[in-house]
Amino acid sequence: MKVNIFIGIVLLAVIYLTCKSFQKDKTADTSAVAPYSAPPPDAGRILKVLGDRADSTASIQFSEPPPRVNVPWDKVAKPSTSRRAFMTTGWWNPTTALQPTDTTVARYFKPKWLKFREDQTFDILVQNKVVDTGHWAYDEAKTTLYLSCNDPYFNNTWRIMERGFRMIMVGNTELNITGIQVRLDNQKELPAN
Repeated sequence: MKVNIFIGIVLLAVIYLTCKSFQKDKTADTSAVAPYSAPPPDAGRILKVLGDRADSTASIQFSEPPPRVNVPWDKVAKPSTSRRAFMTTGWWNPTTALQPTDTTVARYFKPKWLKFREDQTFDILVQNKVVDTGHWAYDEAKTTLYLSCNDPYFNNTWRIMERGFRMIMVGNTELNITGIQVRLDNQKELPAN
């Protein structure tokens, strides 16, 4: 009986010391964590830093155009008649865009309008004026849109998801690794300036 009481007292002492030690470590950890403050080596390219709380991850936001790629639009079979009719109907306006490394990327897409033509050329317009002309192609099997132009934000291959006259271009193809997603809505007319 005395041994059981002694073991119980020792067990309570060990539990007490363990809890006290755990509480000290916990307070030391929270006071030692400082918000992210050191600028990374490529600070000139950074737009903003998010997540400066101790319980979040600091994520660096870059604001620069995607790298230039050579889009092999001429290596893809000519789009079907229905695809050409779909693409050339009306004007396509990017209403929003998202990218993991630049949450403000939509500002490079929103003011632009796309006008596709049957001869697989297209125009990019800003304020109803043509600012760039390029070529397009569509791979039916891969549901991939090929856009070849000088605009660094559109020049790439895009996986396409459609619903009616709305397209979502997803920058996740063999050639396009930007991760950008762009929603384009079709309009019958350009907006009045």
